[in-house]
Amino acid sequence: MIEFTAEKLSTIPQRERAHLINNLCGLRSANLIGTQSGTNVNLAIFNSVLHLGSQPPLLGMVFRPLTVERHTYDYIKETKLFSVNQLPISKTLEGHHTSAKFTAEQSEFDQCGFTPLYREGLTIPFVKESHIQILCSYSKEHRLENDCILLTGRIVQFWVSESILESDHWINHEKAESAAIGGLDAYYSTSLIDRFSYAKPEQTPHSIASGNA
Repeated sequence: MIEFTAEKLSTIPQRERAHLINNLCGLRSANLIGTQSGTNVNLAIFNSVLHLGSQPPLLGMVFRPLTVERHTYDYIKETKLFSVNQLPISKTLEGHHTSAKFTAEQSEFDQCGFTPLYREGLTIPFVKESHIQILCSYSKEHRLENDCILLTGRIVQFWVSESILESDHWINHEKAESAAIGGLDAYYSTSLIDRFSYAKPEQTPHSIASGNA
């Protein structure tokens, strides 16, 4: 194996070092965050959305230091609402394009080929092409030691395509064709290896995938 020390990392070009560290912990979910402020509509790809708890339903996402304009962060702080939308593998190119530095007046929906979906009584957009659409409200934020911000949001309501929801309310991301992200610019398709029974010390887990329960 190749050993990487702090000294060795310092010799690697900055962008290559960022790719290396960002990709170190493996694949993460790909999500599009929808926000709106007045007539300005924003959509941005995030690879840092994480589950924080089920009761109450809570998720988090990480923002880099606020040294440049962060439209998603600003709009969430203003309206206290945002949408989290699954990125299908058929839309990975368009999803990656949303990471470009568009102006506040330019909608990534228009620029990148996504369809905004507005639900009754809500002023923020969802992504029509997504099989999972989550409405979140701003909860708290936590400044990390590198000046990044972990923002937490409460899941208020969500919508899931019927075709990807199993009878036990398990969401099948293979059927949803959910994309995953490695590092900053690599996109992967997802395939189910197996599902296993609840782990207990006294017995070996068994497969509970369709037909094996």
